[in-house]
Amino acid sequence: MQERIRVLPLGWLARLADALMVPLMYVLSGTFRESPQRTHRWNNTKLAKSQVDELDAHCMVCVLGRPESAQRFKWSLPVFHAPILGGWRDYIVLEPPHGMGRWHVGWLADDAFGISRIPLNGPVRLLLGPGDVCFFGLMPHGGQIVLHMIGEGHIGDNGPHSHLPLL
Repeated sequence: MQERIRVLPLGWLARLADALMVPLMYVLSGTFRESPQRTHRWNNTKLAKSQVDELDAHCMVCVLGRPESAQRFKWSLPVFHAPILGGWRDYIVLEPPHGMGRWHVGWLADDAFGISRIPLNGPVRLLLGPGDVCFFGLMPHGGQIVLHMIGEGHIGDNGPHSHLPLL
């Protein structure tokens, strides 16, 4: 029997912290023409191995890593979300099924299994690091959805998807 992965909503303190981080994230991105990166430690939930085992790989989008990308941490600092400090710049754009309401995106990588608690209402940009990664989508109260890759880009290029949320 499939174990439902429930995504807890963000509390008021997390939403306030996110809002206060926006100016800093614009600076760390190195561009004010694109939506800044929105993921922070308090926005994510780690998944148990039993939850990961229940996910359907046919509904995921798997992408090869970008070996030239920096490692996730430098001097114990999470620089991967800070392009001006050498962080990740490449991203893909994923879209849920048309007409889908709120949903959440998660990832399976060699060193991290998690899901973002940030509710999404359409396509999203997701950063790519040096390792291979598979992304999956969930409805807020469980239930996996099929994701489709609709584009890719590079932070700072001000491409056609630069206005979409970046996680």
